Amino acid sequence: MLTTLLVGFSGALLQSPVQSPVQSPDKVFASTNKGVTLAISRSTGRFSVNWGKEAAILKAYGQAKVSTGKTLRTDSLSKHEIKSEKTKDAIGEALRVTVRHTSPGSPELRHTFWIYHRSNEVAVRLDVLDSKDQQSNQILPVVSEPAVRFPNKGPLQSLFVPYDNDGYSRYSSQAWSGKSKDEGSYEVGALYDDSTRKGLVIGSIDHDLWKSGVTFAKGGGVQLQAGVTGKFTHDTQPHGTVSGKEIRSPRFVMGLYSDWRQGLERYGDLNALVKPPLKWTGKVPFGWNSWSGHKSKLQEQDALAALDFIKTELPDLRNNGTAYINLDSYWDNLTPAQRDGFVKKAHASGLKAGIYWSPFVNWGEPDWNAAGDYRFRDIQLKGANGEFLPKHDGAWPLDPTHPGTLQRIDKQIAEFAAQGFDFIKLDFLTHGALEGKHFDSKIQTGTAAYNYGMAYVLRSIQKHTRGKPFFISLSIAPLFPHGYAHSRRISCDVFADIGASEYLLNSQNFGWWSAGRLYAFNDPDHACVYQAEGEKPVSMAEGRTRFNASVVGGGMLLQGDNLTNPAARERVKAVFGNRSLLELAKSSPAFRLVSGSSGDKGGDLFIHRTGSTFYLAAFNFSRTASKEVSLPLARVGVKGRWEAVDLWSGRRQAVNGSFSARLGPTESTVYRFSQVGR
Repeated sequence: MLTTLLVGFSGALLQSPVQSPVQSPDKVFASTNKGVTLAISRSTGRFSVNWGKEAAILKAYGQAKVSTGKTLRTDSLSKHEIKSEKTKDAIGEALRVTVRHTSPGSPELRHTFWIYHRSNEVAVRLDVLDSKDQQSNQILPVVSEPAVRFPNKGPLQSLFVPYDNDGYSRYSSQAWSGKSKDEGSYEVGALYDDSTRKGLVIGSIDHDLWKSGVTFAKGGGVQLQAGVTGKFTHDTQPHGTVSGKEIRSPRFVMGLYSDWRQGLERYGDLNALVKPPLKWTGKVPFGWNSWSGHKSKLQEQDALAALDFIKTELPDLRNNGTAYINLDSYWDNLTPAQRDGFVKKAHASGLKAGIYWSPFVNWGEPDWNAAGDYRFRDIQLKGANGEFLPKHDGAWPLDPTHPGTLQRIDKQIAEFAAQGFDFIKLDFLTHGALEGKHFDSKIQTGTAAYNYGMAYVLRSIQKHTRGKPFFISLSIAPLFPHGYAHSRRISCDVFADIGASEYLLNSQNFGWWSAGRLYAFNDPDHACVYQAEGEKPVSMAEGRTRFNASVVGGGMLLQGDNLTNPAARERVKAVFGNRSLLELAKSSPAFRLVSGSSGDKGGDLFIHRTGSTFYLAAFNFSRTASKEVSLPLARVGVKGRWEAVDLWSGRRQAVNGSFSARLGPTESTVYRFSQVGR
């Protein structure tokens, strides 16, 4: 494939293989026959990225904080030297364009661009270089003050992606700078017209050092920043400072897509190319988890009652012939002997046993023993002046780089492995990504510390389980970095009522794309369909909705009720007895949103296509009002005549061109569509 190099706004078009641009006093253009053009000014170093006539980021520059405390801008430096060369990386073949921005007596700022031959993506990185060590905790590879050019027919949406799933944070399709609770989207953002689906998706693909963000200003430009902290990252300290003679930002990838949903899926795929997900050769887990139904009151008889119930009363709640019976927090209410007996009984029943732990937090006092000769005060994460970081979510953060933390991890994982557990839920992991002063002085940022700690947890699990299949599930955790677990919960805790299901489906609506890319599965939390501990029982409609939301969320079905309660047992048998939906869940269905303009609310329509069949899930979140569901099939790319079957009632209806149904308060259902004609 040829790369076209254009020199000058009105100059002649030059055809050339991938080589250095022709030197010119005016702008330099580099483009591929995919229609992506990078234009760089030789006089100012400013650049534009154009996707034909469809979209553009205009007159952008980069900037970085340096050791003097001054912020340097690429367009404020006096010389801009441009070079290019062929290259190939995990993403593919590309033209790499380097722009050295220099001035006498100043550190160099260096832009690197990758223009990929077989895609319409451009990657960008900004580095700070000097002959002596520099320090920086903020680098912005792209600052575009002119408005992003994006022709649209409908209202433009700006996607906000939370840093993690703590604090019941929500995704939002209206997260314009200055309009949302916190400016910018974490790691990835999107600007799109949901009426046409066309969208611009931009996100970081390196997650070794920096917390990063993408900000679209309403009616304005775009800003890509490495070194982001705020209330959504839960940091009380500034972003960690990176030092060295060469300091690199993460690479950010910018792409225009005919469907912004495909763009987010592509973004997930690119991250998986850079850092593959942790492999899981088994099936999506089915089973039970103790938290919703028991919380801190969990006792041995509760766990054994659930085990017996799943074994005898729910024989269809199996995937690949087994189900997991998982003890959540407060598993230590059971003695070691009781836990040993629980695991042995699970295995004797043809089931698997799961456990829970939070490796980066101290729930007790700083003077309590942590591991060996270390007390928690030794291993708690400190601020710049040596003070303990404050509690978050009621727990003290631990330093993932401290030998005492690592010793504690190894000891606990060894105990779980020796007891024979098959599954671990790791919780409150964001504590390990907080900014602070780390024991290992080479670890300069919270993200670097998180990578260090999670890599150690994974190695410890692999060492002690000795090749045995062992499922790792993350609960409260950053979306990035990935690669340390088989699943991550897509939202914060979700219990039984309709509000919980609506909240969960907000996360599914905008975060579905991480499943099968960053993680083998998204985790929609354990499905409590009758009564969470400390809450009132919910209606049958709410219970079904909570179950349906888990199927839509990727099929990881862990039941969550108190199965010593006769009323809960009857409800669970009724809801989890839907064989059609259990079979669908086994395939870990990739349900996609229908509407991308729901603000910070849950999506109410989701679609999953498989071969000549597709599934439509519909939800009504109102407690008092019925709802008419209406969907033109063309909106989801479907033509012809179909038969729709309600997988709860069994009712059938003919569909030609448009589908409609009526849902009562808090009701939901899933329809299977089979084509009967063109």
